[in-house]
Amino acid sequence: MRRTFSRKEFMALGATLAGAVVLPGCSALSMKPATKGRSVTGVKGKEAPILEERVRAGDLPPVAERLPKNPLVIEPLDSSGVYGGSWRTVLESTDASWLWMTVCHDHLISWDPTWSKIVPNVAESYEIIGDGKEYRFRLREGMRWSDGQPFNADDLVFWSEKILRNKKLTPVLPKPLQMDDKAVEVEKLGEYEVKFVFAEPNALFLQQIAIHGPPFRLLPRHYLEQFHQDFNPDVGDDWDQVFLQKIDELNNIDLPVLTGWVPANPHGDGDRMVWERNPYYFKVDPDGSQLPYIDTVVFTFRVEQGSLILQAANGDVDMYMRSEVTVPKNKPVLARGREAGNYRLVDVRDPNHNTMGICLNLTHEDPAKRRMYQNKDFRIGLSHAINRQQIIDLVYLTQGKPWQTAPRPEAPFYKSSDMGEQYTKFDIELAKQHLDKAGYSEHDGDGNRLGSDGKPIVISVLTQSRYPDMVDVLEFMKGTWAQVGIELRIDNASPELVSTRLDANKFDCTLDHGELGYIDMVSDPRWLFATGGSSYAPLWSRWYEGGDPQEEPPEAMQRQAAIYREKVIASSDVDTQYEGIREIIEIARDEFWTMGIALPGGAYAVVSDRIRNVPGDNAMWLSFKCPYPAVTNVSTYYIADD
Repeated sequence: MRRTFSRKEFMALGATLAGAVVLPGCSALSMKPATKGRSVTGVKGKEAPILEERVRAGDLPPVAERLPKNPLVIEPLDSSGVYGGSWRTVLESTDASWLWMTVCHDHLISWDPTWSKIVPNVAESYEIIGDGKEYRFRLREGMRWSDGQPFNADDLVFWSEKILRNKKLTPVLPKPLQMDDKAVEVEKLGEYEVKFVFAEPNALFLQQIAIHGPPFRLLPRHYLEQFHQDFNPDVGDDWDQVFLQKIDELNNIDLPVLTGWVPANPHGDGDRMVWERNPYYFKVDPDGSQLPYIDTVVFTFRVEQGSLILQAANGDVDMYMRSEVTVPKNKPVLARGREAGNYRLVDVRDPNHNTMGICLNLTHEDPAKRRMYQNKDFRIGLSHAINRQQIIDLVYLTQGKPWQTAPRPEAPFYKSSDMGEQYTKFDIELAKQHLDKAGYSEHDGDGNRLGSDGKPIVISVLTQSRYPDMVDVLEFMKGTWAQVGIELRIDNASPELVSTRLDANKFDCTLDHGELGYIDMVSDPRWLFATGGSSYAPLWSRWYEGGDPQEEPPEAMQRQAAIYREKVIASSDVDTQYEGIREIIEIARDEFWTMGIALPGGAYAVVSDRIRNVPGDNAMWLSFKCPYPAVTNVSTYYIADD
């Protein structure tokens, strides 16, 4: 379930459960204790011409002085690139997550391009001690922020002591950064070495910081101290709000960063956002030439999906892959424009388990609606009243098959369970039987089924205007639910309003993309039980996160949480983790918390003929837990106008 976060949530630390995947035999926690990336010492390679001009003018030191002692060497996919040009892409102005999937993703570690193992990134190496209780990171000597100031262990200690532990800046500890309600301890072992120590083993920590929107960011102490009360007594009473604004790299372009490109203008300034190369970026190609190859990345803002598709079809997009645009419905239009637009459609692997998750609010503020939605027979009845095959044929162009919000069939821990196929048969009479069994058998003179208050049952489904395919699905559901006496109303809202109403627990039902259905479900099981980010039970989700719980979940869900804590979080053994997930799946199957429409099919990316070193068919995933395309080494992409 992808939430649209408020700006404060998105740019601050975020309290949602992060996650990633654990592959059989490839878990980062089953690697050798110390892992190092390829580095070179004393490189004197090339650099972009625009930086050479600044060196000659005295605005920058030579490239050899700007690189760390051991820069990270990145092998281009196909060939060494040429400097210059702009990567043209698009951005929904209300959702900045594509920035994290492209230009903003550089953390201590990263997933490799195949999504099979964790590799060093900002950190030169790492070591795992005590089954995940302690993590040690060796940083790169001489590495610098984008303003040229040193990056070292002090920056991480500053984050831990002055941001993570400050109640004004972090009122709720993010789940991945605590164990037993105790925040992770960060200790400086040397100028370029730190250790993270948890109260108990946290076997998923590396995966949790290798994702899109990680639970913490690398932030510059030298710049931020001036806005922090502990260092500047003159900051004022609202210093915390100012501080959060200062760490918003999308709107505060003065914030030093470690990424390959830095923002040239604020996110809210105009109809596009431009990112320019970072002269102090820490990566080089095998020849020692500083990356990135591309000078600028230009994000043009679009609000309506139609304009996104038109821009792509006109050949004005160099690379783009997002689940709300590159969907089967849009593929015929984009396919027809390939020759004229000089682009190709690249097949992408889909880790999602469903085209659309249907999330009744099981913790509804209205007690009567809460009882109704928590009634399993009521949910089963609604599920049987959905003609999934008709939706697949007409909305998804025959791609996919009827499926609930269950793991993908090929997930290694999904064994001999019918969770995906249960209650997917379209059967109006069977649906009526379950709704009657749930206690809602009374009707008015117009055939409307009545609730406990004697009024017709109306379910208002909260959805976002940027997902027109979901609205199409709802139109079909509206007709078939009416056949069993249930009125469905479509409540179309902006992403910001949807987020606000979810946080306030003021909705009947909402929709979400069925993300996290493959091995990424191991460390983000929100579809199996209500963890951070779950849309179907906000109060139970808060209980799991530990932030001011208003209602405990039922015993079955508490049992799921206990299994997850004991067999997944506390164990680095993949077999043990998978055993725990299988147990959680069976409970989710029996409880039937949510329902889905179809197993997705036909994911793809739009890739211009002029951009190079982009992986080909089935080499990328449509994933935000392992943020693609960022993990494919986008700093080695280059523009060739031949």
